[in-house]
Amino acid sequence: MSQTTEQQDGEIPKEMKRLVVTSGGKSVADCTITVETVPTPIPASGEVLVKVSAAPVNPSDYGSWYRSKPESYPMAIGKEGSGVIVASGGGMSTFRLPVGTPVGFVIDGGNQGSYSEYVSLKAITSVFPMPTDTPIEDCCSFFVNPYTAVGILDTASKEGSSKAIVHTAAASQLGQMLIKLAPPEGIEIINVVRREEQAELLRGIGAKHIVVTGSTTDETEWKDELKGKIKELGATCAFDAVAGSMTGALMDCMPQKGTVVVYGGLSGAIENVSPMDLIYRKKKLKGFFLTTWLFSDGPLYMLPRFLSAGKKVNPGLKDGWSSSQFTDTTMESTHDDIVKLIGSSVTGKKLRIRFF
Repeated sequence: MSQTTEQQDGEIPKEMKRLVVTSGGKSVADCTITVETVPTPIPASGEVLVKVSAAPVNPSDYGSWYRSKPESYPMAIGKEGSGVIVASGGGMSTFRLPVGTPVGFVIDGGNQGSYSEYVSLKAITSVFPMPTDTPIEDCCSFFVNPYTAVGILDTASKEGSSKAIVHTAAASQLGQMLIKLAPPEGIEIINVVRREEQAELLRGIGAKHIVVTGSTTDETEWKDELKGKIKELGATCAFDAVAGSMTGALMDCMPQKGTVVVYGGLSGAIENVSPMDLIYRKKKLKGFFLTTWLFSDGPLYMLPRFLSAGKKVNPGLKDGWSSSQFTDTTMESTHDDIVKLIGSSVTGKKLRIRFF
């Protein structure tokens, strides 16, 4: 590893703190999560050192915390965050990111996680300038949810559902982003939620089409309502974050040749998908994974796609889906607060770990 060629004024500590999972279990509550002290990374050529301001806790993060093989532990955790560049390893790729630049970052593998006081990452593929008119801590959730929302809309268009889509768990942070990102694309969202208070939340941010599944004990009632909206708006694609029996219900509601895309598994394994839908009605069941979408046209197109998506989502960091929706925590309290948030079924909040 090379020595840093550029460094922000002020001493960079030789050691830092980070969160690691040391053992798994059957749920997040079973995990053992500890704060450990490790050497502060030194950026190699082509890398920059980021002093982390904040990192979000995404539901897509913590499945691997308790489902991984024993040899995976201890596991550094966290996929994204934001902060300020405090040192550089030099090299052509670092010129666009001088020391002092506020940035968002994604973890690019290795034994690092965003739940750390410092991270050293490749400048060209993992670190991106953030808007200077937004508090840097409010940029920490710039990637996973917003870019997934952009990817969902892009996938819908490619699947021929350019008029309308169905979206489950629609009161989630990602669901709220979809409602705001869809109008410029000319796509209507049929939002599926469990409770009326979630529907009220979505109406407050402009949602027009909502189906509440928990308003009746008879599944056929809300399914008939959903089928009516699908027919009215011409939706041919549904995006499912719930899985479980919801996936089968969506398959039943979709028209012939319709597609259900699963991108989350909140309820576990997929259930009740009829073989007749797949064989005779030519319906399709697919999966969506953000990284796969980013690289779907090859590595050369990844960065342009990333930057194009950034132009769509970055304005929302300031006035759409950031500071008012975060609940702040510390490294020491993260595990307890995650378990409490999961158990509360609270909508409209995201846990954020603050570092500096």
